[in-house]
Amino acid sequence: MSTVWPHEAPRISVIVRSFNRLGLLGDLIDALLKQDHDSFEIVVIEQSTDRDRHDVERVDKLARDPRVRLLESRPLGGPGARNAGVRAARGDLLVFIDDDDLPASRDWLQRHEANFIDRRCLGVTGQFVGEDGLPRPYGNMEKARRRVLSFNRLKWQRVYARADVRKRVDSLMGGNVAIPRTTLERFGLWDECTPIEDEPSLAYRISAEKRADEYLLFDPVPKMIRRLDAPGGLAKRSLSGPAYAHRMFTFLHNIIGFYFPMRFVLLYPVYFFFVGYHVTEWICSDSRKHRTLSRRIGALAVLYLSLPPLWILWSLSWLWRRVRDGEPLHRPELSPIVVHAHAHDHEALAEPLAHSRHQRPPHLAPAHVSHGVARPVR
Repeated sequence: MSTVWPHEAPRISVIVRSFNRLGLLGDLIDALLKQDHDSFEIVVIEQSTDRDRHDVERVDKLARDPRVRLLESRPLGGPGARNAGVRAARGDLLVFIDDDDLPASRDWLQRHEANFIDRRCLGVTGQFVGEDGLPRPYGNMEKARRRVLSFNRLKWQRVYARADVRKRVDSLMGGNVAIPRTTLERFGLWDECTPIEDEPSLAYRISAEKRADEYLLFDPVPKMIRRLDAPGGLAKRSLSGPAYAHRMFTFLHNIIGFYFPMRFVLLYPVYFFFVGYHVTEWICSDSRKHRTLSRRIGALAVLYLSLPPLWILWSLSWLWRRVRDGEPLHRPELSPIVVHAHAHDHEALAEPLAHSRHQRPPHLAPAHVSHGVARPVR
């Protein structure tokens, strides 16, 4: 069943995932409302369980702007929240940003939209910059330019989103990204059966099914400020080494193993060692939990000693769930919007999800809309 929207839908929908960062969410909504663009809406999937009263009041006040649609939900996970935002959106172009980030300029939406004059462009990722709005160059910029948003032989995504070159790429990020609705209608949404690396599943399908002249693009002109140490969210940087390794294990088995089964089986021992190598890098460079040398040494010792038995345990648990529940669902679908010029049903405006046999049941309840604020029916 297709969703029905009124005739005056905006050209752009900005989709925001928010979880336990209401203070930062207020900053983001305020910055988005100041964008120099004549036709956009802001769709917020708000899943917070920690709700400071002052932050709630500020966000609710900002959400009175008719361009804001605040949809409250229980926690959906990263890809689930992104998919919910897409299903609630009305725009032809969908732009994604999370609650801990900010647009770096007031023409951010205009800069993203300009790339889609070429209808062969299926999606764009912009550049990530520091909290001061300035670039943060890599030590080896030539390497970053070569590898930006590419996949290695194991089909693991290499990011390098602080690169400074405009080029066609293999993948898209989850933030500072613009994707036409038609791309998602053709290729589906993001698989929800992984706790990390939820972006590649869409890129795998685009790569396999797009026409030869179609492409994904990295464009350093639309810039997004990354606030890396913001508390809240999924707290990935606060995980232990084994906890992060378990998330990688799930991604590899549910996503890589599904889209590249032969490669995954033949290179299975390599994937095991790759997890150890990647988590080592993460502990030494990205983890907030292991900032001193002694903590890093201790964390690496625990990782190397525990990973082999844990891998066996995770494998047995994964096999049991597969036997019990079957293959996780992949390729959630997005139904095309049907526009009716005389539709004025505000309940239809607030219905965020339509489901098909290819996707999980919706998690957001039907909502009431008032002054741009949508809240689930309790």
